[in-house]
Amino acid sequence: MAVARDARLKSKVPPISPIQATERLTSGLCLELNVKHAARLKANLFTTMVSVTGTFVLVYTVFGFYSFVISLPILALTYVAYRSYLGRVETSNKHIEGLTRLHLATVESLTMAIDAKDDLSRGHIQRVRRLAEGLARKVAYPKDQMEGLKAAALLHDIGKLAVPEYILSKPGKLTAAEYAKVMIHPVIGADILSNVEFPYEVVPIVKHHHERYDGTGYPSGLKGEEIPFGARILTIVDCYEALTTNRPHRPRFTREQALDVMRGEQGRTFDPNLLEVFLDIIDSLDDRLPALSERPVSLLGVEPTSTDRLFEPGFGPVLRTPTEMALRDIGAAQREVLSLYEISQTLGSTLKLSEILPIVAAKLENIANFTTLVIYLAEGKRLRAAYVIGKNADALKGREMGVAEGGAGWVAEHRQVLIGGSPLADLQRPLGLAAAAYRSTAIFPLEHDNTLVGTLALYSEEDRGYSADEVRLLETISHHTATAVRNALAFERTQESALTDNLTGLPNSRYMYSFFDQERSRSERHGYALVLMMMDLDGFKRINDTFGHHVGDEILRRVAQLSRVQVRSGDTLIRYAGDEFVAVLHRVTPDMVLEMKLRLQAAVDNFAYEVRPGRVARIGISIGYATYGQDGIAIDELMEVADQRMYQDKIARRRNASTLRVAELHTRSAAI
Repeated sequence: MAVARDARLKSKVPPISPIQATERLTSGLCLELNVKHAARLKANLFTTMVSVTGTFVLVYTVFGFYSFVISLPILALTYVAYRSYLGRVETSNKHIEGLTRLHLATVESLTMAIDAKDDLSRGHIQRVRRLAEGLARKVAYPKDQMEGLKAAALLHDIGKLAVPEYILSKPGKLTAAEYAKVMIHPVIGADILSNVEFPYEVVPIVKHHHERYDGTGYPSGLKGEEIPFGARILTIVDCYEALTTNRPHRPRFTREQALDVMRGEQGRTFDPNLLEVFLDIIDSLDDRLPALSERPVSLLGVEPTSTDRLFEPGFGPVLRTPTEMALRDIGAAQREVLSLYEISQTLGSTLKLSEILPIVAAKLENIANFTTLVIYLAEGKRLRAAYVIGKNADALKGREMGVAEGGAGWVAEHRQVLIGGSPLADLQRPLGLAAAAYRSTAIFPLEHDNTLVGTLALYSEEDRGYSADEVRLLETISHHTATAVRNALAFERTQESALTDNLTGLPNSRYMYSFFDQERSRSERHGYALVLMMMDLDGFKRINDTFGHHVGDEILRRVAQLSRVQVRSGDTLIRYAGDEFVAVLHRVTPDMVLEMKLRLQAAVDNFAYEVRPGRVARIGISIGYATYGQDGIAIDELMEVADQRMYQDKIARRRNASTLRVAELHTRSAAI
């Protein structure tokens, strides 16, 4: 009878060692505590003790008192051995439970670290996990696989670690190559997790959560129920959460808008049966989700702080735990990379100084704390405040100081960063008593290829220092800014050279065509007269032939100077070609045009260039003009009309000159 009971006992409790039990229970991530096994062991212990007690009663009855006494030590040893075995199993189970909590916390920390990298999608992973769990319970997802689905929901985007952040954060539409890079993240995620021996389905869910029900998804093009059950659930909840969250390329959808989009994909992207259930329960699921926030939501109860700025001031909110500080640093590092990328991309998109300086200032507003930002540009031995934002901007804009003067001048002279100096040396003269409100400063040199470009100055009314990370980032931005400003200045010089006549310093014909289009548009918009005046020097060829081209060049320079004085400051004088000049006049009447023509001709006619002592060269100038809208619309039409009138004027001036010479000859003859 005892043998039979022992056989039944062995059939109920598998003959495994405590170490084997521990290995089985700890194989994989997030193992469940084998409570049923421990309870069964306790029940078996009770049954065994009852059986042993019955056996000893039988021995006492059959063999007598002495046999019973001899059996007592055996009974005690059996009891102690079995209790020891049960104690080891319970210890193993407690160890397994601790490992389970540890693994859960590890997964949680990893997902929070991934989540902290993106301010816009912060909380996405946790919301997806809760939605997936809610839908899975409603569709009777296997209970023994539920932990696997939750782990997959937490880890489904881990493959995005292999996708460049500028692609994930791109505000516009992705190119085909960029989208192809995004499509690798499910496979990368599955490869990362394949080294973990999960006791349930995790890797297939992560790998196939971007498959489509009609077989057009990626990475494997699975169709219908070929797609793992958990992956079909995750596809639905991941899409819904993405639609209802702000993204770099679009604002978030409302719940109704998102559900309308998803209904349109029923049977194509989504399992139609699962989607029907999801649509029925989404109201109750969504109401239980944490509100969208810039603060990451954690299952562990950690809520890291976050602000809009890349770096926090020293007097900001105190972080409560190391986890919060770590997540803040991860987020700050991510924003630093994106900020530098955006600055590089934006600065590389323009060569206009008037656009570069506002771009730098706008980016710095989101990166560092300051009251006033001044970008000084070097102009010889002086610095000029070329761009200013913040408090007292109007009073500081255009302010000049010498190199070595004040904090900004010291930085320009020594090419070193100045942190924490007094702003009074820079601000007291232009601001007066208002400068006393400023308490701290950070000034960085703008230097490119050992050439000073200027300085970048941050003035603050708060008495604060700058961390090593802030200084490092601002130095990097200063280098980018210096390069961009240097390139813009070089471009302006090149452009100016391309649009400027080297001999006279006047704008050339290339400039004239672009400039006239702008003036024509303004004339049409404001309704004022626009006149194009054509001028050609008289007798200039004779000067070149008689005295040489070097004399002709000098006369052209002098005529340009004379003519520039005669036209109004708002008019534009252009050297068109050779000895021809063009003036573009706006807001003029016919009388004003005639008066300007006579004034120009008188100035040139009275000009005499002394080639050598006792020998002078003289020239004249013929002028014609055309009015926009009356004589033509296109610039070529106006040039043709003005040119014809100029030659008519040249003929008339020659006739007048001949008449004057004849009259002078008659006068001399009469005198003789």
